[in-house]
Amino acid sequence: MNDHHPGSGGDDVRRRNLSAVLAQVHTRREVARSQITRATGLSRSSVATQVGELIAAGLLRESAAGESTGVGRPSPVVSPTGRFLAVAVNPDVDGVSVALCALGGQIVAQTKRASSSLMNPAEAARLAAEALEELTADRPDAVLLSVTAAIPGRIDIARDRVAVAPHLQWHDVPFSAMLEAATGLPTTSHPDATIGLEAERLWGAAEGLDDAVYFYGGPGGIGGAAMVGGQVLAGRVGAAARLGHLIVAPDGPLCVCGSVGCLTTMVSFHQLAAAFGVTSGSLDDLKAAIETETSTTLRGFLDRELEYVGRALRTAISTYDPALILLGGFFAVLFEVGGEQLLGSIAPDNLSSLRSPAVLGTPALGVDQLLIGAGAKGFEPLLHDPLGYAQRRASA
Repeated sequence: MNDHHPGSGGDDVRRRNLSAVLAQVHTRREVARSQITRATGLSRSSVATQVGELIAAGLLRESAAGESTGVGRPSPVVSPTGRFLAVAVNPDVDGVSVALCALGGQIVAQTKRASSSLMNPAEAARLAAEALEELTADRPDAVLLSVTAAIPGRIDIARDRVAVAPHLQWHDVPFSAMLEAATGLPTTSHPDATIGLEAERLWGAAEGLDDAVYFYGGPGGIGGAAMVGGQVLAGRVGAAARLGHLIVAPDGPLCVCGSVGCLTTMVSFHQLAAAFGVTSGSLDDLKAAIETETSTTLRGFLDRELEYVGRALRTAISTYDPALILLGGFFAVLFEVGGEQLLGSIAPDNLSSLRSPAVLGTPALGVDQLLIGAGAKGFEPLLHDPLGYAQRRASA
């Protein structure tokens, strides 16, 4: 990384240096100035200058206590102020969740507008805007950067529209535009599983990895994402890694995608909850019900569900060769109650061509992962141009 110097391209070098410093604080949440120096390759004086500018812009704060450099005073510790916030929105079949997120993947406030019936897109946008107004009522000094929606479906990337969210029954919906009109903030939409995997790579179980696969089971169906060589796959029209549509039962029922026996038709939260008598929609309640069930019939049903998931895991490993497979949502419950069976399904003798099968794990960020990931997406323009974007949003 080059220090800022006058002359041609100096402004761009300064922007890149500011971006590098802010990115260190964003990903590490709280970091000594000396650590920023080592990580970026900038000089100590340059880091001090960049941090000072970011503090003056209201993005960062600095505290005196910190890591000792071996000589002189300890290095000051830098952290986000929490003044600049990104808005995360997650519509699903049971309502819409909204959160205010600070740099560093921190949720500072969140709420949910529950719905007893499927929301149409206009209703979801209205409820999200109402929730945002409630969350910001006591934060008059906050600067809202943007809104990011984590969608349980596929996004048409080129047009930023929801191509299909089958369980919401949304088709070719301009949800970003609807949210932008309702909130007055720049808005984008992304598939929920992609959002979740990116959050786990920044601050969770996939931190430091370049190859991982994510299965997310929510009330609105199954989402999937794959990261290969450090890149989360999107595909030509945003349809890559649709893991819910891996075929696990060739003689199974017809899926909404037109195929038969897809994972999402064979394994779902609603099927599991109905089988084990869970009416609350709670993953904890589902886990407790499964763990205390003694019926031979229901244990057999659970074994079949785990076999379907195991087939999907084997296909994902053969396709993407990940170091880690994350199981989120109700898949985390299945892993907790049937981990031995799932691990057996990907044991080396079941994957003879692969000597090192993937590790199975659950998301470290828990139920907030989608909101944290959506918030992180909202900070991308700020991280690219910290002072310019902050100034534009502060004066908007």
